[in-house]
Amino acid sequence: MSANRRLDLSAIERALREVQGRFAELSKHFTEPRDPFTDEVLQNVLEGYALIDDYVARGVDLFDLQQLNLMLEINATVLCGRAPASRLEFAQHLAATEEHFFNNREGGIKDLYNWYCAYRSESIWKRAAGVYVRILSKPQLFIEGNNRSGSLIVSYLLMRAGLPPFVLTLDNAEGYFNPSSVIRNSAKHGVKALYEFPKIKKKYAAFLEEQAPEPKKFFLNGKKLSVYQEGA
Repeated sequence: MSANRRLDLSAIERALREVQGRFAELSKHFTEPRDPFTDEVLQNVLEGYALIDDYVARGVDLFDLQQLNLMLEINATVLCGRAPASRLEFAQHLAATEEHFFNNREGGIKDLYNWYCAYRSESIWKRAAGVYVRILSKPQLFIEGNNRSGSLIVSYLLMRAGLPPFVLTLDNAEGYFNPSSVIRNSAKHGVKALYEFPKIKKKYAAFLEEQAPEPKKFFLNGKKLSVYQEGA
């Protein structure tokens, strides 16, 4: 990992543990049931934040054709962490995910890459929201872990633009999970998607922008990543 890490992972962990501690209560307000927020899930997400922090510090461009495969590492991390033993245990699933990622014509990385290139000139909020919607809507980019992976990729894009990452908190949990349920039950292709997708993207972009002031605390010393430019 880079020595130039700029995220305050301890602050992110505190926020996530607050959500974990009240997850049963929060879940009463979710439109769909959610898997338990276990210690393993939380730890894997933290490792995911460390990973995207390293990507940003090293100037990695996930939407460069030569580096698209690094999105697979984000997904593998949120699913099974970074320990070699865990990777070995999940090897078959990770191989299936790689096949799905590269070869699914309807919802694989080619679809996401083409969408991103077409909308690269949009604001960072709309671009990040569009990427999230594209990842999560049917057919999804990954076999499993699309919510967590998608949110980390969104955070990566925001950080590349000098903005705070998206971090799940007590205040935004309902605003995150309920729209995500709508997105993952929506198809990314077809006539219906032509008029639904822009509306969903616009609403999620507004949600992300609303979260921006508070998550500044998740940077070390409260500093923005001002050295990075928006052309991620």
